[in-house]
Amino acid sequence: MKKILSKIGYGVFFCVCAAVIISCIVMLLNISRNNQKTYTDIDAIVISGEKETSNKDYQKLDTVNLNNSEHYTEVRTREGYDALDTDEKKYLYEKIQENIYSIANEPDENGHYRTARLKVSDSKMSEFEIREVVNAFIFDNPQVFWFENLFGYAYSGEDTIVEFYSVLSYEDCNQYIETFQTKVDEIIGSLSKGLSEYEREKAIHDIVLGNCTYKAGVTSARDGWEYFSAYGALVNGEAVCEGYAKSMQILLNQVGIACSTVRGSGEGVGHMWNVVKLGGEWYHLDPTWDDSADDTINYDYFNVTTQQIENNHEIAEDIRSLLTRDGERDDAGIKYNFFVPDCNSIKMNYYSVDGYRLEWFDENSDKGMVAAMARHIQDGNYVLPISFGKNYTYDEYVNKLFYEPPHKYYYYVDMVNEQLGEEHRISKTHVVILKSPSNMTLKITMKPADASDEDEYDES
Repeated sequence: MKKILSKIGYGVFFCVCAAVIISCIVMLLNISRNNQKTYTDIDAIVISGEKETSNKDYQKLDTVNLNNSEHYTEVRTREGYDALDTDEKKYLYEKIQENIYSIANEPDENGHYRTARLKVSDSKMSEFEIREVVNAFIFDNPQVFWFENLFGYAYSGEDTIVEFYSVLSYEDCNQYIETFQTKVDEIIGSLSKGLSEYEREKAIHDIVLGNCTYKAGVTSARDGWEYFSAYGALVNGEAVCEGYAKSMQILLNQVGIACSTVRGSGEGVGHMWNVVKLGGEWYHLDPTWDDSADDTINYDYFNVTTQQIENNHEIAEDIRSLLTRDGERDDAGIKYNFFVPDCNSIKMNYYSVDGYRLEWFDENSDKGMVAAMARHIQDGNYVLPISFGKNYTYDEYVNKLFYEPPHKYYYYVDMVNEQLGEEHRISKTHVVILKSPSNMTLKITMKPADASDEDEYDES
């Protein structure tokens, strides 16, 4: 026997130690990311005066008119509007859609650029109800990035008077809109014809993460409204999770993929991510947590199930559930969602499509692993992502692959080397594994073989 188990053991030991050190560094770099408040509350003020105003006192912005993809048909998000349960709420939503494009020429005494005041007749809407409508509008319209997280309201008899604000002046806003549209059109135009839904999603995911850096230390819009917007993520290249999620929603909808945002928390901290629909089934997608602090792109949260996302995320409740209860609605900071589907499929999960899902250690799994490894090596990709099933514990999967006879991984290496021949041989003594127990995933980084690598392996 040319291969000695101890040699393998030492090789794996040092590689595993290296992987642990790398994991610790990445974890420390990501601490600030996971300890930030990552979306803004919508504040309310009582305004003086009881009259609505005419649009003639305001200047009309250029409408955000994102060019449709040359190759794909746009879809529109309307779940926020559809979740509104009264005619008054839907009326206010529609009026916001009109008025948010008409901004005052000059800031008011508090430095806000007002939109035209509007009236909801014969209805004294509560602060919660107005905020609900604002949230629904923002949920459906992330391209309206200048919408300030503030509204004012007053009552005139049985009518409700409401006004909203822009973070930008009329002139600046038009310039920002033009810049934003150009950036979005550039991204959409970079996608070639004939891509599958999965390929479009992955391309957009990688563009957003490659374009944007997570802005640590941001806790509210006072630190800069841009960080909470798609404008900040796509144009300025810096954002918190809200900017990442809104960017994905805009871009994926433009290329024909239904995508919405989800509010909740990640490891106990306020957070926002996405749900996406591919092949008629829904998946959770967290682009922020896929964007590592070391500038590498991960896919641990790329099209995962509800069960998987809930390992370290908590999904805020549905607005319909909240409306059945009294009391809590008076809290301006309470978070809710307008649409969160059940996500049960793993068909379009990154590890299922671009890696391998390992369920059992049987003949079929052996063939599948060998085929996946060979495919990656032939493509020049030496990183193989693996997701584990539910038939063993995480440690049992890892131990059966690397640490316990018959050391399946090394058996797979032998089979791959035999199949691909000398040109593509991979090493049996140089391998790095990166563990993610909470996600039941593992990344294996393989290395090309050198002259010191032996061909045989002792399974005893």
